[in-house]
Amino acid sequence: MELSIKSDINQPLRQALVSHVIPQLLDTSTRTSDKVPFSLVHSEELGKLCLDADALKAERFVRQLLAHGHDIESLYLHAIPEAARLFHDWWASDEIDFISVTRGIFQLEQLVYSLSAEFVLGGNLKFSGGQLNALLVRPPGSHHSLGLLILSQYFRRRGWQVFSANQFTADDMLGAVRSEWVDLIGISLSEDKQIPVMKKLIAKLRQRCSNPHVQVMAGGPLLRTCKNLAELLGADFACLHADQAHWHALEQLKKTPMSSAVRQARS
Repeated sequence: MELSIKSDINQPLRQALVSHVIPQLLDTSTRTSDKVPFSLVHSEELGKLCLDADALKAERFVRQLLAHGHDIESLYLHAIPEAARLFHDWWASDEIDFISVTRGIFQLEQLVYSLSAEFVLGGNLKFSGGQLNALLVRPPGSHHSLGLLILSQYFRRRGWQVFSANQFTADDMLGAVRSEWVDLIGISLSEDKQIPVMKKLIAKLRQRCSNPHVQVMAGGPLLRTCKNLAELLGADFACLHADQAHWHALEQLKKTPMSSAVRQARS
């Protein structure tokens, strides 16, 4: 993995960002969308189409709704996660097999990738995390990647530089935080058995990180049932909802004595 961002810091600009820019961002509310939200009926139809042999049916269905004024953020935040939950409900009731669940999740991920440009470029950059870097990962060996993919899209939508990969090993993560300046490490967990391993890994990431004040965010499905997940992991904070993670991260960065959000020009 070859990464190229330098970790040089421009002290005066950095202090201006922490003292003035970030507080102004935090005091401003997100614009309310006037577009039509996706409904549970849409989620159910989306789920069924993702199980169809024609892999393009789901994308055509979604693009038609978006063309008629439906909200792409509602798609990412509600319709796609709900469709994924429906796969597991249908599997639990023996309506579909596990292979179908895997196929359906894969189709949802492909849909996210297909709509990535529209979603990311449609973000309100007035409330941007521009020049901020996030490493968003899941425990090595974990197979739950859809939530992390959606989270990475939200951060990119707000202007962050995101390092993320489905197959990051522990060594990959340690190498990334050592070679790159990272403001935020976000880790998505799905099972409580992952906690001991990730607690040790987070401690190592802090030791290796080129940013001594890096913030660590805990999240993922496990946070729904384990409210003290951040404490158990040794993380700085936790966030369950992808659309709120950006704001929580900015709040945490506001508290740190230094930030990389404004750097010297890259050469």
